[in-house]
This record gives sequence, C-alpha cells and structure tokens, in this order.
Amino acid sequence: MSDFARERICFYSSMFRDRSNMRDIIECAKDFGVHGVEMMNFCEELRTPDMAAARELGALARGWGLDLPVFSVGINIVGERGKEGVERLRGYAEICSELEIPVLHHTIYGPVDQSLAPTPEGREAIYTEGLEAALSVNEYAACLGVKTIVENQGLVFNGYEWYLRFLKEAEGRIGALLDVGNVFFGGGDPCGLLDAMPTLPEHIHIKDYAFREASDDGRTIYRTPDMRGFCYEEIGCGSIDLTRLGQQLRARGYAGLYSIEFEGVKDMDEVARVLSFLEKTLA
Repeated sequence: MSDFARERICFYSSMFRDRSNMRDIIECAKDFGVHGVEMMNFCEELRTPDMAAARELGALARGWGLDLPVFSVGINIVGERGKEGVERLRGYAEICSELEIPVLHHTIYGPVDQSLAPTPEGREAIYTEGLEAALSVNEYAACLGVKTIVENQGLVFNGYEWYLRFLKEAEGRIGALLDVGNVFFGGGDPCGLLDAMPTLPEHIHIKDYAFREASDDGRTIYRTPDMRGFCYEEIGCGSIDLTRLGQQLRARGYAGLYSIEFEGVKDMDEVARVLSFLEKTLA
C-alpha cells in the first residue's frame, strides 16, 4: 500500500452491509493500515451522544495508531425536529472536545427524494432556518475548541447555488466538506462544484454512483432533479470521474483527508480494490 493510502485515507462509518458497528470499522482500518476512522452517529454505539462509548472507541482506535480527525453526524436540524437535532449536535461537539477530535461534521437537511422537493419559497425557508441552526451549532462548538464543517447534502444543499450561497453567508465560520456523490442528487458533478467553491474543502467524502433505471440486487434507485435514475456503485466502477477530480484537487493543492464512504462492503476484497484504485487516482 502506498504512502498516500496510509496517510490520507479514513474509513467512514457507513461501511459494512447489514451492520454498522464502529468496532468492526476500527479493526478494518487497522488491518488495512489507513490513517484513521471517521466516527459517526450512524454506528450503533453512537446513535446518541454517548460519552462513555465514545471514550472507549476512541481509546481502541488510538491504541492501534489510528487518528480520529472528524466526528460525522448525519442529522436534520430544520423543521419539527430541528431543535432536537441541534441539541444532539451539541452533545456530539462535547464528545469531540473530550476526545480532542478537532472537527465536527454535520448535515442540515436529510431527505433526498426529489418528489419531496419544496416550492422556491419552501426552499428559502429551509435554507434560512438551516443556516441559522448551523451557525448556532458552530458557536457552541467553537466555545469547546471544535470546528464545524457542513457538506452538500439534502434537497436544498445538494445544489450548487444553495450550497455555495451557504458557504458565502457563513463568512468562513463554517468549513466545507465536499461529498463527491451527493452532487448527483442536485444534478451536477463534483468537479463543477469544486471549481465553483471559493476555497478548498477541508475534508472530502469519496463514493461512486452509476446511472441506471433499475437494480436487480436491491440497491436503491435515486433520482436527479430531472428524474434520471442512479444508484450506488463500487468506488471506481461508477459514473463519477474520480480521475479528473484527483487531477483537479492536485492542481489546486488539496492536502486534506479522504473518507471512503462505502454504502455496503460485500467483502474485504472490495476494500482492497478500492484502496488500490484510489492510490492510482488521487495520489
């Protein structure tokens, strides 16, 4: 395995098909010699901000020489349960502070189904509430010495226009996480979004999708705004031009980490294939 894979790759928590145990992900990261793990609330041990569980998992990872660069929270912080989401994020910020994890990453608005797309007025309301909630979380986290970053995710924030507006109006207080797959949900491509971003993202999620109208193996079919179908694919085998993305990132001097976002690893051979592909593509 190259120095690139060892030093710049993290395993993300939505890794294994049919299970989401953080211990398994930590052990896999240790076995493959990658940089670290991105702890996340989707793992069964951390579905709520459990400080004791986080301490135990953090000690396990660091005992094996793994870094904990980011704590990631997929959450909705607008609408009926928005206040509850903000409170949970404050709990995860406290975990970051306690475990000396420097960055708390979170989403703003979860749904991705295009049939749920709100009116322009509805989008504006979601955007405004989302920005205010994210700034509130950021202020709380900053008092604990933790930085927050937000990704392009959800019906409003997948799109270039809204996400770029969010980064501008956050005025540098909140950092950017580029999810190269989520751009599909907004009908764009990651290279175009990266070109339009005012500064480099601070972290990147790598995954892959392929355009198709049906799946014969149970994979979920998602829709672009023009209702074109696509679904998850093994990284390097889909429609995202990761080679071009790697070239673009090198040209702009990106030196941050990449978290591999497997939607469901079939076996360890898949992990090895993906790491080999990324060594050649992103290094």
